Amino acid sequence: MDVLCPDLIERARKMTRARSNNHPWLSMDDEELLRSAGLILLDHESRREGITLAAILLFGKDTTIMPALPQHKTDMIFRVQNLDRYDDRDVIVTNLLDSYDRMSEFAKKHLNDPFVLDGMQSVSARDAILREIISNSLAHRDYSSDYVAKMVIEKDRIFAESSNRTHGFGNLNLTTFEPFPKNPAISKVFREIGLADELGSGMRNTYKFTKLYSGGVPQFIEGDTFKTVIPLNGTATLKAGPKSWD
Repeated sequence: MDVLCPDLIERARKMTRARSNNHPWLSMDDEELLRSAGLILLDHESRREGITLAAILLFGKDTTIMPALPQHKTDMIFRVQNLDRYDDRDVIVTNLLDSYDRMSEFAKKHLNDPFVLDGMQSVSARDAILREIISNSLAHRDYSSDYVAKMVIEKDRIFAESSNRTHGFGNLNLTTFEPFPKNPAISKVFREIGLADELGSGMRNTYKFTKLYSGGVPQFIEGDTFKTVIPLNGTATLKAGPKSWD
């Protein structure tokens, strides 16, 4: 337990209140919480218990994550003006809760949030899309691979790409897609703390909110890497303010 960060576990515990004031985690100590989430398991060969790699990714100190999973990294890139390199970048190497926050903050910094109505209710279609593609990238990637996960914002699209334990190849179809949990323990924690919904709902939500945000249709491409492509319109990355004239 001493290689984990108690503050992160407490943060997860508090986040469950958004779902229920009577959530079981609220009355559990840290070890009980980890056991209930399947993050402490028995190794059947050694007959010893220990925390899992999922526990380290979710709640580990940075000094614990790096030796255990040195390949863990997310590359955030904004590329609209400087097409040869990038306009802004953040390389994220930390636990999954802080990774989620930094990925979200980076994307929100560069994407506009126009007024959108879902029926009679005002919603942030931008934030809804980001929630789905960021949580999918973190919860379902293959952490044993050396492939560097990335999320790139360009003028006409966002694409997120990460290593994948594939169950098929090609474009996924919303009507025939059968969801398969890639990292069940991580997905469970994300659902409990409100960063994801039930398995399979993310694709439906992304379709819905992409239509509202840009009028386009997202793509989900499965293979050795999993790629999500969100089309953007001209206003998504448009910056208002003074121009310098030659």
